Amino acid sequence: MKLLLDTHHSRLAAERRRAEGHDAAAAADDPVLASLPDEELLRAASRSGRAVVTENARDFDRIVRGWVVTGEHHAGVVFTSPRRYHRGSSSYPANLVAALATLMAEPPSGDVDWVYWLP
Repeated sequence: MKLLLDTHHSRLAAERRRAEGHDAAAAADDPVLASLPDEELLRAASRSGRAVVTENARDFDRIVRGWVVTGEHHAGVVFTSPRRYHRGSSSYPANLVAALATLMAEPPSGDVDWVYWLP
């Protein structure tokens, strides 16, 4: 499983996943990705086979539902709660890194179009 963390998530989370041998990137590390609107970010991630990790459930849910209608596919979307993975919390980003490790160890079934809420 390959991941792309949306810009509101710490690039340290992606860095720590990579340090453990996983394929994780942070949109915040790439000025082009960081400047893309949500739908284009999902397209870019999908072209590289990456699931997007985002707390922007409202917008990404709308995009995913629209793609079902149009037949466009994505490589997965992982929703996170801003309450559980709060950037101001002393447990962040370690709690996000741990949750992503669990997800990556047992990824959702299917290659495309899956949506997952990170507990």
